[in-house]
Amino acid sequence: MTLLVIATSAHSKDGDDSQAMPFANHSWQTVESQSLELPNLRGQGLSFAEQYQNKMLGEWSLQNINGRVKMEHDPWVQETVKDMTWRLNAQARQQAPLGLVILDNPSINAFAAPGGVIGINTGTILAAKSMDELASVIAHEVAHISQRHYEHSADERKKALLMQVGGMLAAIAASAVDGDAAAAVMAGSQTASMNSSMAFSRNNEREADRVGMQIMTQAGYDPRAMPRFFATMNQQSQLNQVENRFLPSFVRSHPLSDERLSESQSRAGQYPTLSLSQQQRHQALFDLLYWRVQITGKHASEVTLTTAAKNSLGAKLALVSWYGEQQRIKEANEVLAEINKLPNTQRQSLEPLLSITHSQLLSEQGKWQQAADILESQQRLYPERRDLRLYLAEALTNSNQPSRAQALLKPLTEQQPSDRYAWQSLQLANEKLAKTATSPQLANIATINALRYRSYDQLWNGRYESALTSLTQAKQLTENLQATAQSNSARPLLANINAEIKAIKTAKDFEP
Repeated sequence: MTLLVIATSAHSKDGDDSQAMPFANHSWQTVESQSLELPNLRGQGLSFAEQYQNKMLGEWSLQNINGRVKMEHDPWVQETVKDMTWRLNAQARQQAPLGLVILDNPSINAFAAPGGVIGINTGTILAAKSMDELASVIAHEVAHISQRHYEHSADERKKALLMQVGGMLAAIAASAVDGDAAAAVMAGSQTASMNSSMAFSRNNEREADRVGMQIMTQAGYDPRAMPRFFATMNQQSQLNQVENRFLPSFVRSHPLSDERLSESQSRAGQYPTLSLSQQQRHQALFDLLYWRVQITGKHASEVTLTTAAKNSLGAKLALVSWYGEQQRIKEANEVLAEINKLPNTQRQSLEPLLSITHSQLLSEQGKWQQAADILESQQRLYPERRDLRLYLAEALTNSNQPSRAQALLKPLTEQQPSDRYAWQSLQLANEKLAKTATSPQLANIATINALRYRSYDQLWNGRYESALTSLTQAKQLTENLQATAQSNSARPLLANINAEIKAIKTAKDFEP
């Protein structure tokens, strides 16, 4: 199934998408230093009402996409793509994206949704041949945002948003019943989108190519990868046209032409090449990412993995995971032993994925404490990494240490309120706390919090009524607790629940 690109202006939930960051004085700047004109938004920024509207649009988009699209939830994959996306975004915008979504979808697509949501399909990752090619797609999207190519009047923006998001969600719903029906819905929505001038103009595409290459160079990626990847998509598009297949979504909304490809190839050739060490680093990381996506999406067979593992460390790690999932523990340990015989520098280049893979193999055997021990050593080295916190919290919860798990997880939800994986993990930790609590009061508080955290997951999944039901149950338990001698401890908890109910009702009633 092909997804429709969501395209509109992106702004941070924190408000003013103010002055774009100037590029630093690097040697590459001489290539086209006079032609880079990131917009100066200071003094012509959004009003408070517009900032609030964009925040609500971004959250609404996340809730609706989460509720209807199959996602790639693997924390290591998310951390790797997010690190790249945030680094590229920081070269041109002061505001971080509201969120990153990775859709488990085989088509080539990337998009920017209202309020600063950036998304990419796993099909794009698997179609790329390098980390630089993958970065070129996201840099191109960031360039469209930074150059305000999505800007329209309020009425046009609303119309375009409803048309594109509505068309995407309709196609997803249709695909559950009939793939051909989904394609028809998709084509109709795309035609209407084209008619509303949402496909980028040739000038916009050239500008996004140019600025995207500068963003890539500033972030340490090879700009030559952009025309390489777009040429690959162009070849696929021509093949699809011959075979009467639908074009990739990215090609539909970002029209490719021979002239544009020729210009981008010529422009990319003017940039300095990356050092050999940078190229090797990027390729080693992409090897890990490619095979991790293959295994988490269940795309690779045993034959594919064993063949690729002869020349790829990423495939070797994926093979360990595959054997573990099949409960073929002996074979998984044999492959892991081969990896552990590598020189120390090579093994270190695989971290933290090597430790994550080993811990998951132990988890498959119910050895949660051993898994936690392996993850803790990595988490001490990289305390800021979300993926290690999530994997470690799972191991701690299952080894009867839910309080420690909760301490790891809470900062994640504070940093990213839409982090469904963290909310789910917090719910599980508090359910375990309720079962192991030393007093009825602590058990009741843990049960209440488990319901609250479940409601957050339901909210960000677009299940507003279920979220309200969870909070209503939590409120009743809290009121019962308040009626006892522990009334002081229950009062702030009740205030939080009332505020959460109000927030969910606001989200439920919001209409773009």
